[in-house]
Amino acid sequence: MNETRILTMDMAGRAVEHERNSPFLVFRLSWVAYVRETWAFLVRLLLCIVGAFLLSTALDRFGHLHTETWLPVAGPVVAILWTVYSVMYTKSVRLFTDENGVWMGSGVFPWEKGITGVQWRDLGQAGYSQSMVSWALRSYNVEISHRFTVGTELRVRHVHRGNLAVEHINAIMSQLQGRIFQR
Repeated sequence: MNETRILTMDMAGRAVEHERNSPFLVFRLSWVAYVRETWAFLVRLLLCIVGAFLLSTALDRFGHLHTETWLPVAGPVVAILWTVYSVMYTKSVRLFTDENGVWMGSGVFPWEKGITGVQWRDLGQAGYSQSMVSWALRSYNVEISHRFTVGTELRVRHVHRGNLAVEHINAIMSQLQGRIFQR
């Protein structure tokens, strides 16, 4: 049985559950987004270790003899903390619809949490890019355009079942346009 929790987010970024017949959904990022974090961790680890070693060596040469022996240990700790934050941020990204439009919410700390998106009345179209890899891994790059601007208003990479997200968004758009044209 494939059961989907139906949630939306209010303007404060809190998840709000709706009744079962609510037409709005929330989509999260795929596990593919976390593969990037693994590679980024290896790069961060290398950079932080090299940076801490160079800083320690430079301080030793300028007269601070072995007082900064903790610096080489600080490099991996900084890389690990940086990666933990990055994974938490990736986990916080949500693409969702509500009665006002299509939104992407993200943020780890209260001062960085935010929502960006497009209102239904301004939505141009929703689409996704597909390749054999994205089809096999069910991870799609979703693009939501604004009908009054040329560029893409909202782009979310590695959305789990992003093809279904686009179908969902376009279905709601067609329902809304049907209501508009029937008046």
